[in-house]
Amino acid sequence: MVPRYLIACFTLLALATSAQAQKKLGESTFAHIDTIAADTFQGRLAGSEGGYAAANYITKILADHNVTPAGDGSYFQLFSKVYPNCRNIFGIIEGSDAELSKQLIAVGAHYDHVGFGKNRDSGPIHNGADDNASGTATVLELVKHFSKKKNRLKRSLLICFWDSEEQGLIGSKYWMEHPTVEVSRIVFKVNIDMVGRLDGDTLELQGHRSMHGLEPILDEANQGLEIKLDYVWTMVANSDHWPFINAGIPGFMFHTGLHKEYHKPEDDPETIDVEGLGKVGLLTRRFLTHLGTAETTPQFRKESLTEKQPRN
Repeated sequence: MVPRYLIACFTLLALATSAQAQKKLGESTFAHIDTIAADTFQGRLAGSEGGYAAANYITKILADHNVTPAGDGSYFQLFSKVYPNCRNIFGIIEGSDAELSKQLIAVGAHYDHVGFGKNRDSGPIHNGADDNASGTATVLELVKHFSKKKNRLKRSLLICFWDSEEQGLIGSKYWMEHPTVEVSRIVFKVNIDMVGRLDGDTLELQGHRSMHGLEPILDEANQGLEIKLDYVWTMVANSDHWPFINAGIPGFMFHTGLHKEYHKPEDDPETIDVEGLGKVGLLTRRFLTHLGTAETTPQFRKESLTEKQPRN
């Protein structure tokens, strides 16, 4: 029998290690936000010079970590809908299992914002630190983690950075109409949109009803992090997980909620909860690790699209 004092020592060591990992991850995630949400990126309006600068920053990190391009012959998929010259970004981190690697877990975030707001060419810059430099930065840190050989999953990861989300999910809808990989390979979609304002409050999960047995997996991944998880009942077309769910692919969005700086010039890096970033990042790592190594494939709940919320 292991003495109780040794068990206590092991527990304290594990907690200290976890806290250190959270701190390190939060700081490295914030460093991306500090870059992407700087005035030099001019609010990352879809198709703009600032948007192109953000895209180039993203693709350099993908290339530096040997992520396989999965766009139209490169990392990019070009499209012109509301605005011209927009660019979705895609890469694949290959899984380690000969069979399961044929399946893809799509994980992504939109990297565009609203530029100068209502005054498209003048006025205060809307940097969008939370919306959605925070999601973009979180996905970039996932790339750095899962691209390491020791962290490779059995299933492959499809890394997605969406453009023109702010105009009505244009980039993700366009990709579903013009996919750059076989849609049938995708077994789950994780969307990370505005996760920079945890501040001890709740982390919303929108779309969780689209998969059987999702809550216990996330509750287990949350052990030691103690994030307040809000399993939101409503499922609406409010971000880039929706085109996947609407196509019968299970998925959800991580979201720390709207705030008074939403779509305003004040959504700057100094408003970001760095500690919360680390917690959300670790939760996402753990969830993807489970999903990427599980023997069973996620199953879509068709009834999630039509069922009514039970009365209390």
